[in-house]
Amino acid sequence: MKRKTKQLLLGIIIILVSIVVIYFNVKVREANFKTLWPAIILIVGMILYILYFTLKRKKNRLILLFLATFLAISTVPLFVLLLTGFDNIKYLWPGFGFALGMSILSIYFYGKKKKYVLTISVLIISLSLLVWILFALKSEYGLIIGVSLLIIGAAFLTRGLIKEPEEIAVQISETVGESSRENPPEADQ
Repeated sequence: MKRKTKQLLLGIIIILVSIVVIYFNVKVREANFKTLWPAIILIVGMILYILYFTLKRKKNRLILLFLATFLAISTVPLFVLLLTGFDNIKYLWPGFGFALGMSILSIYFYGKKKKYVLTISVLIISLSLLVWILFALKSEYGLIIGVSLLIIGAAFLTRGLIKEPEEIAVQISETVGESSRENPPEADQ
């Protein structure tokens, strides 16, 4: 079995197991269409992924990837809405914009890597995340989001301040090189 096929199957198995785990942890009593319809959308997305990666014909394949990515990522807010109640749509609707941006980004990675496609996807993803954060800050989770953003910002700041081992080695070699030029070894008489 090819490496890509193994990874594809592993991804599908993990997603199916996660659906089962979510299903039993939420303690849904009846398995019916009302409680499982996002799983059907996710399965359709997975089938489209399989079609994309198994089709030999390259032409017109990217639409499958776009649809598969959009459907798969859109199921996340749908599952959250199903589990928490559809009155939370006021906080979760930017998740669908995020799914759109990620779908366009997948076209960039697997397509011809045109710069404008990357720009559009990054703008849509950034805008949807910004809107989500602004809406979420007004919710009861606003404090948690604020503290989380502070921690993430501090982590990036510290990572920027911490020097990589390669940088330290370069600085040491430059320092040793400068000191040897300033103090040339004296010749023995």
